[in-house]
Amino acid sequence: MQTLRFYFSLFIILLVFFAFPIPAVSIFQVQPAVESTFRGDINEDGRLDIFDLLEMLKMLSSPEGQPERIRQIADVDESGSVDIFDLLGLLKVLSGAEEPGIIYWEPVIASLSQRVVDPGDTLTIYVENFDEATTADSVKAYIDDREVDLLEFSLESIMIIIPEWFNSGKLELVVGTDTTNSIYIVKIAGIPGITMVSLPADSFRMGTIVLSPGLDDEWPAHTVTLDAFQISATEITNAQYAAYLNQALKAGEITATKDSVIGASGEYSGQTYLEFYKGFIIDSTPIDTINRCYIKYDYAGFNVVPDKENWPVVFVTWYGAYAFAKHYGISLPTEAEWEYACRGGKQYKYGTDDGTISSEKANYNYDPEQYVLNFPEEAYMYSPNPFDLFNMAGNVREWCSDWYDPTYYFSSPRHNPPGPEYGKERVARGGSWNTCEEACRSANRIFHEPSYRISYLGFRVVRR
Repeated sequence: MQTLRFYFSLFIILLVFFAFPIPAVSIFQVQPAVESTFRGDINEDGRLDIFDLLEMLKMLSSPEGQPERIRQIADVDESGSVDIFDLLGLLKVLSGAEEPGIIYWEPVIASLSQRVVDPGDTLTIYVENFDEATTADSVKAYIDDREVDLLEFSLESIMIIIPEWFNSGKLELVVGTDTTNSIYIVKIAGIPGITMVSLPADSFRMGTIVLSPGLDDEWPAHTVTLDAFQISATEITNAQYAAYLNQALKAGEITATKDSVIGASGEYSGQTYLEFYKGFIIDSTPIDTINRCYIKYDYAGFNVVPDKENWPVVFVTWYGAYAFAKHYGISLPTEAEWEYACRGGKQYKYGTDDGTISSEKANYNYDPEQYVLNFPEEAYMYSPNPFDLFNMAGNVREWCSDWYDPTYYFSSPRHNPPGPEYGKERVARGGSWNTCEEACRSANRIFHEPSYRISYLGFRVVRR
């Protein structure tokens, strides 16, 4: 009866296996550790030879022939039977093995004590399935590929201190392996190089008090109350955006051509994120090659033209700004958050150090005859506003999360207004290197289609 049951199960499994080939993707997003004694002779493409599969099934039918780690993964009971779904799960593990022919038993990272951390914070990483013989010497912890010291160790958790060199950010677990040395690796990624500034919960006056021609979308002025949040001290730079693109490319979130970056997954799949604009040229004559995209793609990855790493990223669409923020678990600012941050807690008309504007305080200019003489400046070029935020009154215009509605202020919620539920254009705020003084005002509202990209439009991010 046992033999009949085994061969019937074998028939069903093989039927499913060949009818629905299993892709070479592991069902575990965790770290492999120690290899088992069983080798399934998995090919480089992740496929398992039928004869090896038969040998494996014969072994599974005999309790004494089952390596312990296969018993754990496939949930083989003492009689030697295995549930068909468990075995299919085992085949998925086999097809996604890190090295051909090796099955790994994998310790699982269950959770982090907190996702949002700052330098000096204590972080606990909770784990499962550490072997009882595991010691602190066989566990390594990394943040952004830099090893950090363990503060405490147990079979259920490890504790680290966030080092001073880490920029404030949101942490995410990343798969890491070191099978050569047979050690467990906990690898954590933070937001690369972004300094976040904490703004207190407060109320402020949003919009323009006096109704003027052309400014009717800034009226009526109204009081808005916001919860505390954090906002990036600067506009997102070329270096920061290129780092995101490399991560997103590896994760399959984007594709790239010689002309642009395109979303490959998620709600905005197929949309252009970034254009590799080379400059303004008429009849093969370069008119302006300064104001261009300084991120390059060489089919192996993304990099930045030297000396332009700290310039703000431009030619980025709203989709590209949103995707960057979502990748790191943060957000674009709402229109209300942006204006509150720009006013510096003092109702300043301009987001400068003292609320006034001049060429010494902000990067702005509008002269069609001198267009090519102006361009973005580096992130920390001018003095910050009272919130220690840079370039709120110029440099590049910045995408916000909101849809644009010229009458929204009449019905806007007074507490954490999220913006309209739908629309055709997205809000952008702040002046830029080629706009006039009036466009740099804290209350000034601009809007563009979310696919729009140009040399004076970038973004910054918030964390709530």
